[in-house]
Amino acid sequence: MAKDPSTRTRIIQSRIPAAAAMERLANYCANRFTYLTLEHWKQEILDGKVSLDGKTVADPATILRGGETLSWDGSGIVEPPVDEHITILYEDEWFVAVDKSGNLPVHPAGRYFNHTLVAILESRYGRKVYAAHRLDRETSGVILMAFDGKTAGQLSAALSRGSKEYQAVVHGRFPDTELVVDLPMGYDREAAVKKKRRAWPGGSEAALTRFRKILQAGDVSLVRCLPETGRLHQIRAHLLAAGYPIVGDKHYGRDETAFLTFVKLGFTPGLAESLILPRSALHAAGVAFLHPQTQKEMIIRSPLPEMFSDFIRLKKEEKV
Repeated sequence: MAKDPSTRTRIIQSRIPAAAAMERLANYCANRFTYLTLEHWKQEILDGKVSLDGKTVADPATILRGGETLSWDGSGIVEPPVDEHITILYEDEWFVAVDKSGNLPVHPAGRYFNHTLVAILESRYGRKVYAAHRLDRETSGVILMAFDGKTAGQLSAALSRGSKEYQAVVHGRFPDTELVVDLPMGYDREAAVKKKRRAWPGGSEAALTRFRKILQAGDVSLVRCLPETGRLHQIRAHLLAAGYPIVGDKHYGRDETAFLTFVKLGFTPGLAESLILPRSALHAAGVAFLHPQTQKEMIIRSPLPEMFSDFIRLKKEEKV
């Protein structure tokens, strides 16, 4: 019988760095775990949910020494809503291939714990699951989830020898010929968003993506994306560098301030107008690889979401 994911206990542990010595506990937590405000952290500490080296701390102004082990019971945190609709595309005794929705994190992180693909699948199958590759929260489509860590590693290796295909709706009239973006990647130190990546000649990580136009719809294009390397945010950053940002992308779209506005104010009418779509129009359309156990050729595909196909249909009907 499937378990209720809301009953899962969430205990977060981390070692406080030496550089945090003499800092107040509540201030450290607010700077380290930014998904809760300073006032919220003060209340969590007052409620006895935070401990240092196994001892509950009730004073938010407790001065840290550095080196302590911090534990926090975050089971009661209110998580943002997600789209929990998933489809099982393939399943055997070793792994499951899932068609993930476009507003669902894979792993617990930040405010997300029970509202994740991992939690949904572990509740459904009553066992641990392990992602064999990455897929961003707003990216829909095919993801492989293994039932043990060894198989996850084997699937990851098989995928690196196989191929992945993504489809994206981008701004602009894409070239009719294949576009190859061969730009190294790295973190964008000048970006207001700390984890934003950038593709430019000075990047430290080699990255190459091939793009082919599928169709034109007014002032947007549907593009097939074939990454030959697997860098974090590679497709999104390469499309932005090429001048064809993904529709609805809050990090790598036309508006560099969109993500910060979204975090602060939510999906405002202004964001709805500038982003056009409520999420990034990037879809993991398929994977091809050899099954690590059976050596059978596996080709697993996911259709383009209705949100994107409906949008393309509307753009075709517009007069540009």
